[in-house]
Amino acid sequence: MKKYSWLAVGIITLMLAMSGIAFAQAQGTQPMQEGAQQQVQQQMQQEAMDLVNVNTASEQELQQVPGMDQSLAQGIVQYRQTNGPFQSVNDLTQVQGMDDQKLQGMRGYLTAEKLNINTAKAEDLQKVPGMDQSLAQNIIQYRQTNGPFQSVDDLTKVQGMDDQKLQSVQNYLTVEKININTASAEEMQVIPGMDQSLAQSIIQYREANGPFGSVDELRQVQGIDDQKLQSIQDHVSADKINLNTASAEDLQVIPGIDQSLAQNIVEYRQANGPFGSVDDLSQVSGITEENMNTIRDHVTVEEEGGGLF
Repeated sequence: MKKYSWLAVGIITLMLAMSGIAFAQAQGTQPMQEGAQQQVQQQMQQEAMDLVNVNTASEQELQQVPGMDQSLAQGIVQYRQTNGPFQSVNDLTQVQGMDDQKLQGMRGYLTAEKLNINTAKAEDLQKVPGMDQSLAQNIIQYRQTNGPFQSVDDLTKVQGMDDQKLQSVQNYLTVEKININTASAEEMQVIPGMDQSLAQSIIQYREANGPFGSVDELRQVQGIDDQKLQSIQDHVSADKINLNTASAEDLQVIPGIDQSLAQNIVEYRQANGPFGSVDDLSQVSGITEENMNTIRDHVTVEEEGGGLF
């Protein structure tokens, strides 16, 4: 009898141990699952903050815009294939199924800007009708070797680009100077004489001091003297940051705008459409009279590229 009692105790102990392990695993897995879900949600939220370009977006990308169904996305793609790129987001009302009311709900998520061939990535260039992966890579390689393009016509110097091909893509493209207030280190390194170290110094300076007020202010950056400035100044600009196209990351360069406020600005734009004036910032949660005075000098709502309105 004693033998069976000990056996029973052993079995019960083993069962309790296994239950404990299972409980511990469940407790450990739950936070991991919740953490993974939060990470996915944060990633989706971040991706939603990027403007969708109606001239290059695929049907799938267009359907990420709230209120945009498959039929309407197909209509946009078919319209631009027939008529060429949209000149402004307003032109979307010419697409079957798109009226003013529907467009108003989507306006804050969309842009019709042309691609700047001096900063566009290969994956963005490939979205231009008639532009394949090989040609997009050739454009990137050309500017890395020769510096920024001076005009869209310079694309004929790129291997694989002839007059006929240029004619089919040029309406989707533009050439703009590289804005030192928003450009990444990678984008700035296209500029002749700009290495990674100097590009990083420019970014560190603007993070510490706010956006550059002029190109001449580059003299304050470690590593830039008058000779260096002279060699790069024709390729850069110090444009104000456009509230209607800036990402949350771009906005955080501005003194008085932290990550939370930058996200509020983008969310307001998505919900209400483009800002009509800088004063409209006062409608954004977290904007006070004090930080409004700090921010005002660094931002604009001017149209860029193909226009937003």
